[in-house]
Amino acid sequence: MALQDLLNISSKKKIGLSEERVRAIVPAAREYIAFWREYPDLFVDFLVRGTRTEIKDGELKFYFYQRVFLRAAMRHQYLYAVFPRAYSKSFLSVMVLMIKCILYPRCKLFVTSGGKEQAAGIVKEKVQEICTLVPAFKREIDWGRGVTLEGKDYCKYVFKNGSYFDNIAARESSRGKRRHGGLIEECVGVDGTILSEVIIPTMNVSRMCMDGSVHPEEQLNKSQIYVTTAGWKNTFPYDKLIQLLVWQIVKPEKSIIMGGTYRIPVLVKLLDKNFIRDLKMDGTFNESSFDREYESKWSGTVEDAFFNAEIFDRSRKLN
Repeated sequence: MALQDLLNISSKKKIGLSEERVRAIVPAAREYIAFWREYPDLFVDFLVRGTRTEIKDGELKFYFYQRVFLRAAMRHQYLYAVFPRAYSKSFLSVMVLMIKCILYPRCKLFVTSGGKEQAAGIVKEKVQEICTLVPAFKREIDWGRGVTLEGKDYCKYVFKNGSYFDNIAARESSRGKRRHGGLIEECVGVDGTILSEVIIPTMNVSRMCMDGSVHPEEQLNKSQIYVTTAGWKNTFPYDKLIQLLVWQIVKPEKSIIMGGTYRIPVLVKLLDKNFIRDLKMDGTFNESSFDREYESKWSGTVEDAFFNAEIFDRSRKLN
């Protein structure tokens, strides 16, 4: 329990640390960190409850699928997740970035989305939510004036170990930036050319460890998380999904694909089943749109195609 003594998260008593004691704890700390990189959900459990097993009312409690997502995101260089609304995908993805910033000192990560203001809004909202549920995360961030920034269209969260993550614009203006990995939020709304020619090339550097060493093969380097609702086939996001699906087959240690439908958030009561029922009964109900937003099914044509699948869906008659 050496690291428990060092972190002392579940106890309020102060512990005196000497150089000798810190050196004695380092081997155990390395083992814990290596373990938590593989099991990030247990890391968060530890931050919330320490070694206590019972869960108090109001405490963060992961559902099974959320634990699977966190572990997949930390264990693979490429993760592509197609999830419906109410799946907690933004919450979990931002939490992954925060965990990486803590467990990988000096790492530099990014979030991008269809609009810079949209990305900033998502990041700020989820960071605040996570820090409320897990106060230990908040203590790891340097909230000093001019360090961590929370603006309308730009947010940057700097951690005390030298790591940070921010939101960058999916535009030409982001060309030349350097990051070790990132999150592409709702990638169906991101321009494919900008993503491939500007955003992805920002990850052409490897993290420098605290001792000055560099390990290009480290899982963090060039790590990419794509989370989105389904969109249209014959587009860059769909092609990227197929590419990573092939990679999952030929190099499963690097790439993983995940997906889900509205039934899981309904099952765990994150989504009201009556809402889905009312949505289907609404006079303006569109089956193709519902399939994309809640069934994670990609539509067969691009949105501006001459023969649009949505038109045929509305005109179809069953005999």
